[in-house]
Amino acid sequence: MPLAPQRTWILPRLAIGDVPDGIPDLICRILRSRGLADAEMPAFIDARALEPGPPMLDLERAVVRIRHALRAKERIVVYGDYDVDGIAGTATLVRAFRSFGVVVAAYIPNRYEEGYGLNAQALRELAADGAKVVISVDCGVTAVREAELAKELGLDLIITDHHHPPPVLPEAYALLNPRRPGDPSPHKDLAGAGVALVLARAILGDIDFALREDELLQLCALATVADVVPLRGQNRVLTRRGLVALNTAPIAGVRALAERAGLKIGRINSSDIGYGLGPRLNAAGRLADASEALRLLLTEDREEARALADSLEERNTERQRLTALVIKGARERAAERPDSWMTLVADPGWTAGIVGLAASRLVEDHGRPAAVIAIDDGEGKGSCRSISSVHIAEALAECADILPKHGGHAMAAGFSVAAARVPELAERLDEIVRRRLGGVRPVPMITVDAEIQPDLLTPRLAIELAQLEPCGAGNPRPHLLLRDVKVYGIRQVGADSDHLRCKVTVGRFTFDAMAFRRGDRADDMVAEGRMDAVVSVGTGLRGFVELELRDFGSVGTAERMVA
Repeated sequence: MPLAPQRTWILPRLAIGDVPDGIPDLICRILRSRGLADAEMPAFIDARALEPGPPMLDLERAVVRIRHALRAKERIVVYGDYDVDGIAGTATLVRAFRSFGVVVAAYIPNRYEEGYGLNAQALRELAADGAKVVISVDCGVTAVREAELAKELGLDLIITDHHHPPPVLPEAYALLNPRRPGDPSPHKDLAGAGVALVLARAILGDIDFALREDELLQLCALATVADVVPLRGQNRVLTRRGLVALNTAPIAGVRALAERAGLKIGRINSSDIGYGLGPRLNAAGRLADASEALRLLLTEDREEARALADSLEERNTERQRLTALVIKGARERAAERPDSWMTLVADPGWTAGIVGLAASRLVEDHGRPAAVIAIDDGEGKGSCRSISSVHIAEALAECADILPKHGGHAMAAGFSVAAARVPELAERLDEIVRRRLGGVRPVPMITVDAEIQPDLLTPRLAIELAQLEPCGAGNPRPHLLLRDVKVYGIRQVGADSDHLRCKVTVGRFTFDAMAFRRGDRADDMVAEGRMDAVVSVGTGLRGFVELELRDFGSVGTAERMVA
């Protein structure tokens, strides 16, 4: 059977032309293909600090209230979400307040008992416990009723969030969200922890912030990468600086977690956060209570950090097992509706904390938006992932009349829905996605940044490509096209033999290569022995240059693609 590519390859059209001084030809070609002007390239490569611009709405009001609470020793509670963004953002504020010699409380809701975001019972308990100020992190922009309750309870609620705002905003004491209508601040794509960092810096002032900058920036880098916000603009600057801090002087919890994950301090990059540190921090909140992850990011004790890292490792192993089960079931359900515009599947046997991971896999499989819903006691908790042409948070907003809770970003969102209304939701989202796509079915695609001649793919190339780091959402590792290369040493790897390892000879050099979730094509690859491939260049566990096969097909596949 011929090697068939999984996606349509979008080949580059741009001619290279003149190159700005000091920028390698390939880097220039890649950045031009991504829409950067030549004049913007040096600042992008250097990740230069950007002008802060006007402050967010309500920032000064929030700072004045918090400083008063700190001086008066009022009880402050930081209320965060249970994912890496919320946990790291919560740790950011708690650590910032330590500069004032004040210990503030932190509260992370239980995903299964309380659900996402601010909830009424928690606010009542916090008020009864003497809280005067509650600061949300990575949640709250949709909490209209909870904000009203906070007022009734005598709580000054300061919301910090970055999710897509609803038409009606909560009437909080202060609401910090760069996406808020009319907000003049220029950095709209900050993660929740990025918004928390802005607040922390404003509270501390420049001098005190400088004393805690390294620890706070590494928390921000963890959140920014793990929450899959675009690594452009300010996010690129914060992540680059955070990675430097993390690799130079990691806080106790990050060091312990990195060691447990088999990562080497000094060489940790954004991919290591996305595939190593992030999933382990997320594992606690996905399966039960995220408090262990928060404690890990707050502790200064190395022994406690090691014990917590060990516990998170165990939870992550269990998370991987459950994820495989949910993905298998979700794929089977998705096959029942092959012609849908949006994949939506539900099951009472699935774990709510895992469904987002399964939704991501369904998007990879079918190239269309997906929602996976866990049903429990008549209520569904769902998670969506999308494609660039469908703003999934806006699509959910069109179904607000049947969704008790919903919110998120353009590419990822969550919601709750009565189990009885799941079929109705599936029909409505199908129609909404069809309309937003203009009736044209999406095709899974991969954009090629540049074609590489065999003599250019050398170990030295990895050094040039490192100028583009940190890579991730909005700035992926470059996709490079190779034509007619030799492949051998092919074998299946992974617990279920679902991955593929091989060696690829390009010109004078041979590289180790990995293809994730393509283990089923091992025999076909052996039979052909040569292929066209779209690859990204990275480094393996031993520090050597390694290729990731992002897609591949028989020799001649690239010729058949439309440029």
